[in-house]
Amino acid sequence: MSGALRFLECVMRVIPRRLIDFFMEGLLFFVYMWTKNIKQICVRNLQLVYRDSKDKKEYEQIARQYIKSIGVGMMDLLYYVQRPHQLLKIVHFECENNLKKALESGRGVIAVSAHLGNFPLMFVSLVQKGYKVNVIIRNMRDENFGRFIHQLCDRCGINMITTTPPKQFLKKSLEALKRNELLFILLDEAVEQENAVKVNFLNREAMRATGPILFFERTRSPVLPMFIVKDEKKHFKIFIEQPFETDKGKNAQESIVNNITGLSRIIEHFVIQYPYQWGGWFNKRWSLDAKFIAQSL
Repeated sequence: MSGALRFLECVMRVIPRRLIDFFMEGLLFFVYMWTKNIKQICVRNLQLVYRDSKDKKEYEQIARQYIKSIGVGMMDLLYYVQRPHQLLKIVHFECENNLKKALESGRGVIAVSAHLGNFPLMFVSLVQKGYKVNVIIRNMRDENFGRFIHQLCDRCGINMITTTPPKQFLKKSLEALKRNELLFILLDEAVEQENAVKVNFLNREAMRATGPILFFERTRSPVLPMFIVKDEKKHFKIFIEQPFETDKGKNAQESIVNNITGLSRIIEHFVIQYPYQWGGWFNKRWSLDAKFIAQSL
């Protein structure tokens, strides 16, 4: 996979964007026709969340848009990391003052986000605006793909902090906040039960990491939800929410559960608004392992 991406990266340097978009439309049509398993997983997850509120045609339409967004998103990433100055021309920051004001505390910012839209381009855009960006990431199963992503981020000025070894991960994360930088955590990622709390997410039961609140309790750094989406004009919008108001709770455990639930609710709101831009629909494990929750959206 990494070899194909490196080839595409080279192609992006010499072929005009309009020509790339033309060929991508045809290619993605055939990809959708051939990816039966992906379609089935997407539709299954959508049905488990939305149930009878949508019909079969609507589910298939969202699945088609989702698969297309994956391909277009990768093309956008490979294209704009080589032309970051062009990227800022099509990116609009919603409520950037929330971020500037949060950084005035001098404690950095715990930025909570999700696999929504072209989130790597959000990191690139922030770097281009002069912000120092650190992203917490797990070690990828595909080591070659992992190296490709790390190299791409290094070139863009994005600092990747892997979760292993734990002591090194904690040290680097705290140092980033101490330097008054952004520390991104993608909170919609599935985690092991022993390192997470159980929350209701999209009408289902999900395990979510406690990192954002644990870092907050240790540093008192502002917690800002931040997301990127692509609009109908093929421009990007980066939404920067107000600092998340934490709930103390009756005890430490209740506080963590309440706050992670609150942050998950914010992510859920954006996923419902932009369903075809959320990467979670392709998560087979999420579809098969989570238990159904009786509450409606």
